[in-house]
Amino acid sequence: MTTAERCLLAAEKGRTDNGVVAFKLFPEHFERLQKDIRLSEWFPDPIWVHLERKDLLGQAISLARAMQDGVWSSGKEPMKDALYSRWAIEASLAKIVANNGRWAAYFARTGIEPLRVFYEDISDEVDNVCQRIGTRLGLAAPVPSTGDVDMKQQRDAQNDDWRRLFLAEAGDQSSFPATIIPTGALKRKKPKWMFWKQ
Repeated sequence: MTTAERCLLAAEKGRTDNGVVAFKLFPEHFERLQKDIRLSEWFPDPIWVHLERKDLLGQAISLARAMQDGVWSSGKEPMKDALYSRWAIEASLAKIVANNGRWAAYFARTGIEPLRVFYEDISDEVDNVCQRIGTRLGLAAPVPSTGDVDMKQQRDAQNDDWRRLFLAEAGDQSSFPATIIPTGALKRKKPKWMFWKQ
């Protein structure tokens, strides 16, 4: 099944009675989809909700763990133990920052003003967030309450330990992170000669 077919199937299964459907897209998903379909033709007037984390290091630690143990949502059992790695956290942090930049560039060049939501605000304000989305969709207000939403954070003592270790190792304020090269950026070819050599 192609990415486009999976997307169409998810749209049909996930559509509510009033015709609303939502997708969670990371930049790599968007790229894959755009190879097969034009999202703007499927959804000519979408609203965009840009979900971000305030705590980028916490997000990077969670990503580095999930890449190792395969636990992408709460309630799942790890496939293997995740081991602390400063470099895995550095790479995850760079990926997150680059992806945030890619979304910012996409919204800027398309003139889209997304509804911005922070992950940290959802658990305390889920009804408020739903109300904001409903208002953006033009739904009759107020949007019905969601009731009790079971949102269990995956973060645990291991995340806190990794944060302490990482800050002790990488938290040198005199050093600055390396330049992040965007995914797919053209690599400059090395010249076959050097102008200072005869």
